[in-house]
Amino acid sequence: MQDLLSENKRAGGTGYRERRKKSRMEPCHWCRNTAPFVWQCRCGLRICQTCMDENFWGLSCNGITWVCPDCGEQNGFGNH
Repeated sequence: MQDLLSENKRAGGTGYRERRKKSRMEPCHWCRNTAPFVWQCRCGLRICQTCMDENFWGLSCNGITWVCPDCGEQNGFGNH
């Protein structure tokens, strides 16, 4: 069994970490750049950290939550 797994790795099979990292690289809806971390609303809008920093003044009034410009939902920054 171990030989089969090692042959799969040598044959070009991707490991768990590579697949997970690749799937997490999602494009920002505003700048269209891919980023390893994006803020995501329940409606599906994704904002990268750079765009969030540039538009923070219009998205948040208290620094704890941000409002989605598409659907109007409030989302938390996760800083409890």
